[in-house]
Amino acid sequence: MTNRMAYQRIVGTRSHIEFLNILDEEELDNPNRTMGILRNWARQYLTEPHQDLGRAGPVCPFTGPSLERRLFWAGIVEGDDIDFALMSKIAQDMADVFPELSPSDGKDAIFKAILAIFPDLTDFSIIDAVQSYGKSTFINKGLMLGQFYPGCTRPGLWNDDFKPLDAPLPMLAVRHMVSTDYPFLTERSEWMAAYLKRFAPTVPPPARDYIVAKMES
Repeated sequence: MTNRMAYQRIVGTRSHIEFLNILDEEELDNPNRTMGILRNWARQYLTEPHQDLGRAGPVCPFTGPSLERRLFWAGIVEGDDIDFALMSKIAQDMADVFPELSPSDGKDAIFKAILAIFPDLTDFSIIDAVQSYGKSTFINKGLMLGQFYPGCTRPGLWNDDFKPLDAPLPMLAVRHMVSTDYPFLTERSEWMAAYLKRFAPTVPPPARDYIVAKMES
């Protein structure tokens, strides 16, 4: 019999959603089907290259190291009666929970990720709205808030025809901001200011060139 108490569980104070390490959850007696879909997508898609990606390497360079280090967390929010207010509370909980996840510092901390999964949600516009509304708050905390759902049409950075946010489940995802995130932050000066405050003067040359070109265009 699996000792369920052996696994760390973190609960959001606003939404009361429980977040589990998805690799710990896999070892339970009755792993959740939704968690299984997430694990398969992460292992079979995010960690692999794709011919339409437009660059070398896996679809998400951070997923493989995150899984290897068991730093991948998720919570399931069931039901279709999820509105903007509730999902915003869940996003706020994720921002609060994220620093509590081990490790809090050190070289491996950059690979932490936490997701909220909404398996029954059919109105994906709520995910877009919450992500857009909350993005500035997360960026100011040094975090990135991303949205994923079936049929998401947001284009990739390197190929407009590639849709990296098209996923088998509706989700919000949180991870650390990294120095290569600059293409996601040029839309607003406040985002670039937060980026430069965090990474200058260690901004890599490609990032500096990209930022200058955007400012001059």
